[in-house]
Amino acid sequence: MNTEFKEIADMLPGIGDPELPSMRHRQLKEHFMREVTGHRRAGRRIRLAALLAPLAAGAAALSLAIPGLVGHGSHSEEVAYVPVKIIHVPVASKKGVARTLNQIADAAARVPAVTAGQYAYTKSMVESTRPTEQRSFDGPVEMIALHPRQVWMPLDLLKKTGLARESGQDTTLHSAIDSLGYKQLATLPTDPATLLNRLYVRQGDRDPARAFDQIQTLMNEQIVPPATRAALYRATALIPGVRVVNASEDALGRKGIAVSFDAHGERTEWVFDKTSFAYLGDRDYLINNSSQGRAGTLMSASAVQTQKLVSDKGRLR
Repeated sequence: MNTEFKEIADMLPGIGDPELPSMRHRQLKEHFMREVTGHRRAGRRIRLAALLAPLAAGAAALSLAIPGLVGHGSHSEEVAYVPVKIIHVPVASKKGVARTLNQIADAAARVPAVTAGQYAYTKSMVESTRPTEQRSFDGPVEMIALHPRQVWMPLDLLKKTGLARESGQDTTLHSAIDSLGYKQLATLPTDPATLLNRLYVRQGDRDPARAFDQIQTLMNEQIVPPATRAALYRATALIPGVRVVNASEDALGRKGIAVSFDAHGERTEWVFDKTSFAYLGDRDYLINNSSQGRAGTLMSASAVQTQKLVSDKGRLR
């Protein structure tokens, strides 16, 4: 095995071990791309549903999922770094979880269904951290400054590839072992309990943290059929450990209410507008002091600015 691949594979959990938290998974893929392309400083945030397949199969999953990430581009822009952000760790409460997610689901169900187009286009502002030391995922981190990210995700991931454009680099997105496109998502059951059981089967266990991450993965930078999106939110309310954060914000500082889950010393929040319950973005931060930083260290954040259907990848219409 190539030495670089072996070092990365050794960082993965073994078969049957707990899955990597979502942030560690993103950092792993960023590290992987930095190693194989030779860009030691130009880390990029990899956040796409097609590329966030669960790593339940350990190193075997790496060989299947990560080679699907094929980068190409004429140039890479200089990546700007800023001081790591420390936020106040807000209270996360189990009170109101079902009510809040039902309101979010009702709002999602009212969104018109797709009528035309071949690709879901998402434009976001994103920021994230990366390890300051190579081949390390437990040490101090540095923050990549807020910057734009564009994604074109095909409605049928089984037949077409997608495209991510970030920091001057284009990345071709191939389907990974656990990815679903719009057409595949439309076939999922819409009864919340049945849907959650289906998700448990897909991930191979009933780990609530993995179920929460799986739902985020299915909806991230993707247009989801309204009935399916609503069902996914209602299924989220059935996951043990889900909480509500009444005072949250996205990467652009837009205030909202969040649905959250704590795992592996980090909290993941999905942020929604308090009035319309429209999805605004997400953020991850440390909730305990660790070798990566103190509690409140912001690990990543996003803010969705535009999401619509377009005719082809790379196009805006």
